[in-house]
Amino acid sequence: MRYAVGEQILSVFGKSTSLFRMKKKGPGVHQFRITLQDVKPAVWRRIRTPEGYSFWDLHVAIQDAMGWQDKHLHEFQVLEPKQRKPESIGIPDDGDLGPDPDIVPGWDRSVANYFSTDNPLATYVYDFGDEWKHEVIFEEAVPEEKLKQSPLCLDGAGACPPEDCGGPAGYAEFLRAIKKPGSPRGGELLDWVGGSFDPRCFAAQDVVFDDPEARWAWSFNESVILEREMSGMEASPRKPDRMGRIAFQIPSALYRMLLKHPAGMSVDLVDQFDAAVEKNGLMSVKLDLDELKALGGFLVSSAKKSQRRLDRRIMMSLYEHFKTMESIVREL
Repeated sequence: MRYAVGEQILSVFGKSTSLFRMKKKGPGVHQFRITLQDVKPAVWRRIRTPEGYSFWDLHVAIQDAMGWQDKHLHEFQVLEPKQRKPESIGIPDDGDLGPDPDIVPGWDRSVANYFSTDNPLATYVYDFGDEWKHEVIFEEAVPEEKLKQSPLCLDGAGACPPEDCGGPAGYAEFLRAIKKPGSPRGGELLDWVGGSFDPRCFAAQDVVFDDPEARWAWSFNESVILEREMSGMEASPRKPDRMGRIAFQIPSALYRMLLKHPAGMSVDLVDQFDAAVEKNGLMSVKLDLDELKALGGFLVSSAKKSQRRLDRRIMMSLYEHFKTMESIVREL
């Protein structure tokens, strides 16, 4: 599935939804150390996050600090401090019998209500297939006025393993293989990760944190809209108008994002985006084949220039989206 996590939340709640915002308990921040378990060399990060964060927000911060791509489900396993019982917090899984009542939505739980010096530990699991387990340790609460920004990555070590490499065991095999880059397997794996990989490479100053609300909007609303647009086009392709153009639906927030850098667009593309019509939070943009191809080039170029992980992810997802649309149109 192209947008698996977004469809996951949709299957649980039956509709796209809005992020529940936690109320801040005080003007401070929390400091955590996150350590990826069962890997060598060691991979860990020390981060500071606003005290008012929900577990969804903390999830986004951990993903960005570690270097994961947030392509899979996740879960926090933490002790509920009042009843002293283990609690699972994440994205409820819609199984055969409906939503799992044992998994509490992370956007409904405040981090400040769980972590303290008396209750400092949690386990964060990412990707239930590879099962990357992280030890999360609450270290201290810090007055916000002492910090220049938050969230913030203070320190860390070790590169994030490649996504979908098979968990700790697969990562160990990957590292053994790339020590022999001249071998067929080593060369293949290096090509897979872009040509090189240094397991000890990490620089805290290079970490850029996404806005949790923007990540939410993409994961649970905007990507779901694109998935439905794609499914509808595949099931019943729309015919071009007399000018050879077809109307494509884009969430308004993504439309505005694309227009932040109009200089990279062709004149015809800018004209069509300027002529877009808005209805129910969606922008209807009419494009022909040449304009679809030009849009693809613009999206790839914009993704390469973007410093934010989420912006790059959205741009490349839009590229794949419109590339598929172009293929459908060419078959009409």
